[in-house]
Amino acid sequence: MRLIDAEVNRLEVRLKGHARLLASGKIDIAEFQTRMAQSLKESHLRNAAVGAGGVKQFTPTHYGKVGAELKKQYKFLNGFGKDLAEGKLTPDQAIRRAGSYAQSARTSFFEAEFTSMGKVGFYAKRLLDAQSRHCGACISYQRLTWTLIQNVIPPGVDCECGGRCRCRLVFRKV
Repeated sequence: MRLIDAEVNRLEVRLKGHARLLASGKIDIAEFQTRMAQSLKESHLRNAAVGAGGVKQFTPTHYGKVGAELKKQYKFLNGFGKDLAEGKLTPDQAIRRAGSYAQSARTSFFEAEFTSMGKVGFYAKRLLDAQSRHCGACISYQRLTWTLIQNVIPPGVDCECGGRCRCRLVFRKV
């Protein structure tokens, strides 16, 4: 998780940097969105590769999961661009909002890990981080007992917090 946390932190710095360039007038909104999308894509793919167990274990299924998550992020990014074009955000608000996209990269790690572990017959349970705030969905997804992996919802999937709560999965071989 330290590796994933470091990647998310680096991504946040990059995304905020794109917003600072926009705020200073060095790039326009279209270039900002292009840079944001490219940074998100690269980070999601790196995290998913780690979750899959390495690049050699990365399958079309993993790519599909990353693509589905990026599609959601690009939709949000489109709305962000509209808000910027309409002048709804101050430069500081835009920088904070840009940085918030970094947390979504955790979801690709968990989805890839989940997909890989499901292939080799693992049980899993979802645990909540005691130091984090959790949305109602994450609390309802928590597992106190070992369950077939197919019955566990990965962190960041189908929840309001999008994985920012720092839930995690633990696995046990069947």
